[in-house]
Amino acid sequence: MPIFDKNTARIKLVILTKPGEKNITWYSLEKEKNKPEKTIIDGMLRRLQNSTYARIAQVLQFYDNKTKQLIAEYKG
Repeated sequence: MPIFDKNTARIKLVILTKPGEKNITWYSLEKEKNKPEKTIIDGMLRRLQNSTYARIAQVLQFYDNKTKQLIAEYKG
């Protein structure tokens, strides 16, 4: 079983980066698909803070991966 699957993930994170850097897309972990949205988002934020992408992230946009609706947005 994969760690994440972009077709079945509940949450999609779009990381808008500094000019000159490519934007990044992450998907929620497969094992978290039955957890509340807030728990999933908090986990994704924690993983981002521990990654090298944290220094180039400017805006974080969380989407419901099924409906494509924006759930939360954080600007840093």
